[in-house]
Amino acid sequence: MQFSYSEVIDLTMPIVSGTDVVPPGIRNVVPPVSFTLYRRSETDGIQVGEYQTPIHAGTHLDAPKHVIGDGKTMDDLDMAQFVGMAYCADVSQVKPNEEITAQMLEPYADKVKPGSILFLYTGWNEKMAGTLEYWMESPTLSPEASQWIVDKGVKFSGYDFFQDKGAKGFKTNPAEFLSHKIILGNGVVQVEHLTNLSKVVGTEFFAIGLPLKIKGAEGSPTRVIALR
Repeated sequence: MQFSYSEVIDLTMPIVSGTDVVPPGIRNVVPPVSFTLYRRSETDGIQVGEYQTPIHAGTHLDAPKHVIGDGKTMDDLDMAQFVGMAYCADVSQVKPNEEITAQMLEPYADKVKPGSILFLYTGWNEKMAGTLEYWMESPTLSPEASQWIVDKGVKFSGYDFFQDKGAKGFKTNPAEFLSHKIILGNGVVQVEHLTNLSKVVGTEFFAIGLPLKIKGAEGSPTRVIALR
């Protein structure tokens, strides 16, 4: 396949130390994100660092294994699932704590092709990242909208908001991860906590979201870019 592009747009949150990019419900379960230098090029002639991150912090991909017992892990998935033509739908009319409905997605039905990638733009990450409100008051994706994405044959979906109502709060209840179960249970991978979608909203582009090949993992930190 040949294609040309004139612009590369980064849709990925930076990795920074701390707990702000870790969902509150797992902050007492996993360590915070950290980046530590052990040697510095200014004084040691070489920089050597280490970073540690929970898989579900910042911009990351979920594989089906995240919520499906016999689901595929990240290393089981075909790399073709992480690249392809994408469309970014504008659902920025949604309010804090409100669900994105299938009706909100229906105007974009002709833009979503089987085997394509669909990103949903609310502007929430660009406005609220780094705040507790980002997690607690985020719009969410309704089960009906999740099923709409599956029914359209999307292979890879992505969001700039904390999309599952069941994930909110300081205690995680996996039984209530309804959107996750619908999306991942039907073999669709999803990338959470995208940013800069305002730069691609309402357009088609070639998307790349490559995870680390972590054997047995239910997800991975991911660098997501748009080419257009």
